[in-house]
Amino acid sequence: MPIHYENFSSIGHNLSVKITDNGKEENILLLHGFNDNKETFVFLEEFLSKRFNIYSFDFRGHGDSDWKKDSLYNYSENLIDVQNVIEHYFKKPIYLLGHSMGGGMAARYTGLFPEKIKLLVCLEGFSGLQPQEVERNRLREWLMTTSRRNGRTTTNPAERKKNMTFEEAKNKLSLIYGKLPKEKIDSLIPGLVRQTEDGFYKWKNDPNLKTSSPIPFPPELSRKLWSEITSPVLIFFGRQTHIRPKNLEEILSHFKNVELHEVEHAGHNMHHDKPEFLIEIMDEFFQKNGG
Repeated sequence: MPIHYENFSSIGHNLSVKITDNGKEENILLLHGFNDNKETFVFLEEFLSKRFNIYSFDFRGHGDSDWKKDSLYNYSENLIDVQNVIEHYFKKPIYLLGHSMGGGMAARYTGLFPEKIKLLVCLEGFSGLQPQEVERNRLREWLMTTSRRNGRTTTNPAERKKNMTFEEAKNKLSLIYGKLPKEKIDSLIPGLVRQTEDGFYKWKNDPNLKTSSPIPFPPELSRKLWSEITSPVLIFFGRQTHIRPKNLEEILSHFKNVELHEVEHAGHNMHHDKPEFLIEIMDEFFQKNGG
């Protein structure tokens, strides 16, 4: 596959963009999940290349994109990055596929700009409503944690990374991706760690992503945006996912044209656990909806 990488500036932050130009008429943009990166769709790329030119990028703080000097991340910035990438690279409507955080962003973006998206695929990305007291406590804890960093925030991204041996990195990934065989983990490693001059390895993602702003996207607005989507929507959930919302039926009720599939023997990362099942269902979905 003819793959090349570009740096794209979005509001002063360099984003690493991956482009697979397959000479196709249609384009698909892939949006990765939280603490993932643009390379984590590797097991779907061969299938998608039969239909599309493939675009993906690392959200700020992830992969090979810039980290924020103030270490403060917010979901609205991710929407800005999606908007800027789409405006820059595409002159006509595209296909959009997102996983987890990327799936939630993809659904909201499609509701904001339904005319720009021909078809939407979400690999999870929908969380249940939290009690107000839970949201209050998350915000309180975030404020206290962030306040403790005041005056001593590290502005040099290199100083915020931890050294590991290659084997330590692989062992940690084996725990994170417990269902994956060794060869699949080997395929994911290059996108998640980088080697330093002293021979050690460090995670590419900013560790301060873990303290991203806890202020939730307004749930009523999310439902309004979902109801504005005019394109067909395909949603997957892993049977063994840890973030299946209890109100999934209510969530689906806001989509006009939605198809749900549950992936057996798969967790949250079903595009790693069972890519062959996703490919079979997506193939049928694309054919049925003109993709």
